[in-house]
Amino acid sequence: MRSRLLLVIIGAIVLITGCSDLTKEKVLVKTQEKINNIKTYQCRVEVEVFGNKGSQLYELKQAYKEGSFRIDTMSPKHLEGKIVIIKDNRAKIYHPNIEQNIIIDNFTQKREECIFLGDFLTWNFQEVLEVIKITEQDKDYFVLKEEIDQGNFYHNTQCLWIEKKTLLPRYIKIYDKEGNIRVDISIFDLEINKNLEDGLFTID
Repeated sequence: MRSRLLLVIIGAIVLITGCSDLTKEKVLVKTQEKINNIKTYQCRVEVEVFGNKGSQLYELKQAYKEGSFRIDTMSPKHLEGKIVIIKDNRAKIYHPNIEQNIIIDNFTQKREECIFLGDFLTWNFQEVLEVIKITEQDKDYFVLKEEIDQGNFYHNTQCLWIEKKTLLPRYIKIYDKEGNIRVDISIFDLEINKNLEDGLFTID
């Protein structure tokens, strides 16, 4: 009886160990499936941009619904209240200092502008160079690294930190060619596939 019980316990340990050690390919597949199934999300984002003379911290609220984005700026003070809505290749920008809307047709985002969207929905998982596991503050993460633009000194590579438990993004970090961090994005209170009103994304 004891030997049979011991075999059951050993079998359970082997099963748990085997399931927990995901390969790079399995991590990428599971993460891509999770992100591909995001129809809506909302979150708070802190973006710290590092330059040669210091850094600037931005605090934003983001909302996304089936291809449309909304960004509300909470800080710094001189940008507080700024709203950007992007939908169907059009953008509406409201700046409280001028108290009017600016409509831009055929809007195309530059990579530097994409950092304020978190940018995790547009990741090409086929181009991920490596996946490593990191534990920070008692939480386990998969860190996915990819090259952005070999010719871009300041935005050369980026790392997407995925929470192992939820397979949802927590951090995005962008590095220059010398390995210095240039953009540090922290994602808070991320909620996915909740009902968001269409009015949040109205341009006209």
